[in-house]
Amino acid sequence: MNGQGQTGVRFQVFGELLVQRDGTPLEVGPPHRHTVLAALLVARGRTLGTSELVDLVWGEDPPSTAVNQLHRHIGNLRRLLEPDLPARAGGRWLFSGPSGYRLDTSAAAGNDLALLGDLSARVRAGGPDAPAARRELAELLRRPLLAGLDPAALARPHFAAVERARITAATEAMTAATAAGDAASLLAAVREVARNAPFDEPLHAAVICALTSLGRRAEALSVFDAVRRRLAGELGVGPSAVLRAAHQEALREPDTTAPAAPAAPAVPAPAPPPTTGPDNLPLPVAGYTERPDITDVLTSALDRLGDPAATVVITALAGMGGVGKTALAVHWAHRVAERFPDGRLYLNLRGFDPGSPPLDPAEALTMLLVALGEPTENTHEDLPLRAARFRAAVAGRRLLLVLDNARDADQVRWLLPGSPGCLALVTSRNRMSSLVVRDGALAVPVDRLSPAQARELLATRLGPDRLAAEPEAVEAVLAACGGLPLALSIAAARVALGPRLTLTDVAAELAPGGDRLAALGLDDPDTDLRAVFAWSYQALAPDAARLFRLLALHPGPEISLASAASAAGLSPDRVRALARDLCEANMLAEHARDRYALHDLLRAYAADLAAEADDDRPAALGRLLDHYAHAAAAANDAVSTRHEHVALEPALPGTVVPAFDDRAAGMAWYAAEYRTILTLLRSVAGEEQLRRIWSVAFACRLYTSQQGWARDEIEILHIALGAPARLGPRDEVVMGRLGLARVYAQSGHHARADAQLLTLLDELPTLPDKLQAAVQRSTGWVRGRQGRHREALRHAQQALALYRALGSDDHNENNVARELNAVGWYHTLLGEHEEAIRHCEQALPILRTNGNRRGEAATWDSIGHAHHHLGRHHRALECYAQALDGYRDAADEYNQTEVLDHLADSHLALGRHAEARAAWHRAADLLTALGHPDAEALRAKAAAVPDRAPSRHPDRPAAEHLRP
Repeated sequence: MNGQGQTGVRFQVFGELLVQRDGTPLEVGPPHRHTVLAALLVARGRTLGTSELVDLVWGEDPPSTAVNQLHRHIGNLRRLLEPDLPARAGGRWLFSGPSGYRLDTSAAAGNDLALLGDLSARVRAGGPDAPAARRELAELLRRPLLAGLDPAALARPHFAAVERARITAATEAMTAATAAGDAASLLAAVREVARNAPFDEPLHAAVICALTSLGRRAEALSVFDAVRRRLAGELGVGPSAVLRAAHQEALREPDTTAPAAPAAPAVPAPAPPPTTGPDNLPLPVAGYTERPDITDVLTSALDRLGDPAATVVITALAGMGGVGKTALAVHWAHRVAERFPDGRLYLNLRGFDPGSPPLDPAEALTMLLVALGEPTENTHEDLPLRAARFRAAVAGRRLLLVLDNARDADQVRWLLPGSPGCLALVTSRNRMSSLVVRDGALAVPVDRLSPAQARELLATRLGPDRLAAEPEAVEAVLAACGGLPLALSIAAARVALGPRLTLTDVAAELAPGGDRLAALGLDDPDTDLRAVFAWSYQALAPDAARLFRLLALHPGPEISLASAASAAGLSPDRVRALARDLCEANMLAEHARDRYALHDLLRAYAADLAAEADDDRPAALGRLLDHYAHAAAAANDAVSTRHEHVALEPALPGTVVPAFDDRAAGMAWYAAEYRTILTLLRSVAGEEQLRRIWSVAFACRLYTSQQGWARDEIEILHIALGAPARLGPRDEVVMGRLGLARVYAQSGHHARADAQLLTLLDELPTLPDKLQAAVQRSTGWVRGRQGRHREALRHAQQALALYRALGSDDHNENNVARELNAVGWYHTLLGEHEEAIRHCEQALPILRTNGNRRGEAATWDSIGHAHHHLGRHHRALECYAQALDGYRDAADEYNQTEVLDHLADSHLALGRHAEARAAWHRAADLLTALGHPDAEALRAKAAAVPDRAPSRHPDRPAAEHLRP
């Protein structure tokens, strides 16, 4: 891509990764940024999640700063592509959203990844421009994919898929060029591709055919022999049918007596012949719901059926039981039947059948031969011979073979046609990975229906009027069935068949806490959901079956590897292998690296199994709770030094506790696990787990506090208080009630805050000094929030005296420093600003020594507030900058908004209206991201700032914020 004289932005992925603007190469930056850009280009407009990009760039062991580095790389790429883009503008190339990042290259002046597909299609189509297309494609194929990129990254499936597309393009183009009598134009380039694909038999077969067509038969036979020896020596397999056919063509002597026929002019391809031959496809399912996202992929694969092309095997019509694989396969087979005039065969392989063993491949071949009208007198011939006879019977035919309900790849492999123009469509509950890896099958996973498709299915079965009459029940049924077509069909059938049964009745039976599987049961085992799940479960190995049962203890929505390993009491490596088995059986889904999801109906089935099995569920639940308690405590240690230390009992043996290198890692863990923790706390019951419930609840308070989620923190504290109230540890009850008082005051519920405090103040003389100090400190904090600043100061001073008397360990020194800041804060709220600065400056060195960045940030904010009200606005701005740095280091976004509010006041006092507005907008954006209701109030402040400064800015009371 020389780009001379060309305008616009151009991208190159073949050869070195290049970006040009108006013919001038742009400097992308360091190697990891190259990998980020390459990953986005290869995604071809698909959004890549943050975790997916981290995996692609850093692999299985990313640094703790990977996410932050990724964000910087994205920002630099955005500036590279659009250097004049205003701050906060959306841009036209690189887009970010909640689900990740997307690069849109549709407006690019050039993109050789798109060019590859275009040239390949033009070569296959023939026509007047085919020779020029072949020459251009040869130039493109000579350049390797992303030369210079990290080889480890290139080996990952995301990039390997592009290399696979390059190999396919080379194979098809070579075949088309040979058929057109112009093999020489592409041969050298395609042989370079083949050197890097030593086991790709269709590609080498195309090279052999090209050499044969050019009269270079000895060279063609040499290529075949080299590939044959490589396959036998390294893979232990013989040549495939396509390679053997190319070999036979090379062995055949040319007819030198007949004159060469002139090349025929290009003519349009004839219309497909009418469908003849055997056809035993089942009838399509009545009321089938269209799934274009899958059928479009299947239909696009038909392009590979060009003559002569290798057999296309579409295997991963794979998904969990009841997801609609058979209905989808049969529907699509009828739709494309005319493309296969020589026959459409269907065979149920009984891979997961409750009453019969899987169909033996030899018996399956006999059934296929009978369907083709072949004689089957010799029933004693061995399996390889029978498979060879089947392949001979279909040779030269255009045949569609639907192999339904396959058990595994070994069962299917014997049944695959070896003739160009045939297509084998396989459905299975297993992902058939071996067929994908070894046989080049196309994997097409079948997932649950989208909400719109699920609603369409119900409407088709019951009629739109029935749905309109019971809208709330419809939503409940849709939620309970989780997009599973079989579950939705059963629910609809029960309503349709029961004259007095309503959707509301069925929704009630499917409600949480009920027996959902019983409500989705019918007499027919083929359509009873519990029975359908059982067929997959019974095929699992014992250890995988045990893990599946224990995963029912995990509330979801996502299950981390560490939490699954804790529940099972096994090592993460062992559980990763077992989870892979469950994913292969489509009993579990891996949404990101080491993060899994279990369909709600499968979870209900697993819970039923667990209730009947001897799995020691209390111990498994104990390990799961211990995992979250100890992981939260470890994350707290990484995130902050200001939290109340939770006294945890040792974790049960087999519990996995992650380590966190820094604050970012701890916050990332909370971001991924917080909703799971909250769901777990809401769902766990049982006296034997009370101590662990308290430990989990109290440990994760830090995260809710830093996010400013008062409602969640109140709920968690009530759960925490419920456990020790029955156990009786006084310290825990006191700390829980103090936490409630603070969060009630923070959210404006002052009477409730007082209710928690007054009893504790009455009991103050009976409490140990450490708890007395905590009560005084929290009382001061609550009084400060209530605007009773003189009382707040008195309680803070009493707390400071108690903390100083307790000693000088690191934790207590933090308490002393934090209380010095609190005393200073209340002084400045009372207008005693110099006294405030004196106390706060005593706190700073202690906090700095102990690494308490959050406490240090709060103290700088207090000092800045005092300087602001003394009229020292420039000094206030310096203090607020220090506060912001500290809160950023502590990953405390909520309190950053409070500092930004104060910062805006100082800018406004100096007449810097643009800076004040920017600070309030930035604070509002942070609160919006946190889901906090105060965001609009800050936007209103920004909107109220006049364009011109008044003669002076009157002081106003500052918003008092959450003090550490």
